[in-house]
Amino acid sequence: MSKAITKIGCCGFGVARPKYFQTFSLVEIQQTFYQPPKSDTVKRWRQEAPADFEFTLKAWQLITHEASSPTYRRLKMQLSEGQKKQVGAFRWTNPVRRAWETTLEVARLLHADKLVTGNWNW
Repeated sequence: MSKAITKIGCCGFGVARPKYFQTFSLVEIQQTFYQPPKSDTVKRWRQEAPADFEFTLKAWQLITHEASSPTYRRLKMQLSEGQKKQVGAFRWTNPVRRAWETTLEVARLLHADKLVTGNWNW
């Protein structure tokens, strides 16, 4: 019988990262849901964190949520009308595929092996 491991963390850095890294063993990056951060930012987070610190992240909303979701107000990129019809609901369209590729690249840079897909309705 294996033992369960419990880790405690927050959704996002609620305090300065050095203090956060001293207090918690993981963080859920919520920013990736709205608009994934730049690679340089992600690399800096990984370099600042202890080697055994765990990052988890939310999958980009283009994967999970349709463009009619109010969460798209925080999307920094513009979607064409055609793209708006193709995003969300885990459909395997070109925009969703590219969103997966971007999300997985961020996960790779953070050495994250867990993704949260958030709330969604079919």
